[in-house]
Parts: sequence; C-alpha cells; structure tokens
Amino acid sequence: MNEWKKLLKADPTDWLLEEDNPSVRYYTLTEILDKPSSDNEIKEAKRQIMEIGPVPKILEKQNPLGHWEEPERFYTAKYKGTAWQLMILAELGTD
Repeated sequence: MNEWKKLLKADPTDWLLEEDNPSVRYYTLTEILDKPSSDNEIKEAKRQIMEIGPVPKILEKQNPLGHWEEPERFYTAKYKGTAWQLMILAELGTD
C-alpha cells in the first residue's frame, strides 16, 4: 500500500483529498484508502461530484434533447461529442 509513496518520495494524500475536486476525493477514499461505500465521507464526496467541479460544467453544456454537439457527430466531434462526454462523465464517477 505505501510502496507508491516511497516511489514518489512523498505522500500526496492530503492534496488528493482536497474538496475542490470531489471525483478525485471520491476515488482517493475508495481506491487508495480503501474505505467502505457505507462511509459518510464517501457518501458526501459522491454527492458532491454532481454539484462541484467538472461534472456540473459538462452537464451545463448538454443540449436539452440530451446530446452534446450535433447528434450526427456523436463520436466524431473529438472530446466534444456525446460519446466523449459520456466517457468523461463515467470516469469522473457521475451518477
């Protein structure tokens, strides 16, 4: 568990737990610190994913019909099309 800290010659855990990016906080709590999903801190970080940071910004740009960019550019609008946005949202831990 601490082998990665030796390789880094530092412990970035406090930085990873900062509240400005709840996705990073959530994954740090679950994947690095191995806290159970029933933990209140994890529940709060998961809730905040939808309210703070990149997720709400991405969702603001969603078309009312449910897509990003033009529907026919679902995948080809690199990093801006619907397929890309859905992949990014999934990686960020969006509900």
